[in-house]
Amino acid sequence: MNDLAIIQNDDGWGDAAAESAEYIIKGTLLKFADWKWTKGKESIEVEHGTAFVALGTTAAWVKWSGGKPIEYKVRQTGHRLPDRDELGDLEEGDWELGPDNKPKDPWANTRFIYFVDPTSAQAYTFSTSSWGGRQAVNDLAEQIQRARFGKPGTSPLVELQSEPWPTKFGRKSKPFFKVIEWRGGEPRNGGPTPAMVEGSTVRSIDEEVPF
Repeated sequence: MNDLAIIQNDDGWGDAAAESAEYIIKGTLLKFADWKWTKGKESIEVEHGTAFVALGTTAAWVKWSGGKPIEYKVRQTGHRLPDRDELGDLEEGDWELGPDNKPKDPWANTRFIYFVDPTSAQAYTFSTSSWGGRQAVNDLAEQIQRARFGKPGTSPLVELQSEPWPTKFGRKSKPFFKVIEWRGGEPRNGGPTPAMVEGSTVRSIDEEVPF
């Protein structure tokens, strides 16, 4: 899983970057909850509208124990995630209790987006296991696919936003990635433009139905 090309030379920085690229969390962790974006272990609030370049994404089943991730089953390129029942740990009696004091599945269906600050080159990783969060990642993926029909290799500069999310529990919030600019890539000669394929779709990364 190498979302950013590593430029190698003899000063050692390329090797160090290659080692870092092996980790699923790169740079500072970004999270979203209750209309707010936060970063880092201190959960410092990030201003809405902060803009990052989206470099890549991946999906994984993440196993939690004692409030910490202990195992990852990462989606392989060109393949779908395994079904939940392929992971084991199916006995609810063995599960830890969640915040509602009920057994909580140790495996979380999770999405990651790899961002970079266009000014400082600071790396960030957005992690989400909520349905609304995963759908936001999927929506951005579809938009990128449409843009790349006309300009292969282009990447979006996105603002971190939020939007309403109606659920059976009432009005909640979910993250929203507002594309404000496309960067890099080369126009496809005579190829279709994003507008020409506006109606195109990609297969959703989730087949479950929201609340």
